[in-house]
Amino acid sequence: MQRILLTQGVAGMVFADDVTAADGKVLAPAGSLVDDALLRRLELAGVTELVVQGRPVPGAGGYDAKERASRLAHLFRAHQNDNFMTALQELLSKHFQTRA
Repeated sequence: MQRILLTQGVAGMVFADDVTAADGKVLAPAGSLVDDALLRRLELAGVTELVVQGRPVPGAGGYDAKERASRLAHLFRAHQNDNFMTALQELLSKHFQTRA
């Protein structure tokens, strides 16, 4: 599941959540197949974000696990002999992997 901007939506995607208007009215239910006409209608209704199945847009609405792991290794490089800091780094790495 990935949250993307409406402008990143393309035909063939599938909504993971209902798309709703500001007043809560469902404009497109979860599981709907996206097409160009639907994207246009959602744009006219003022929708700015979508939640779609899978991760069709690299880098959008989520984490790049490899990039985060590399950054964590850099940040924790001075704490290799500290058990607490090593455990914290592992915990953060697992968190980012599940979010990816």
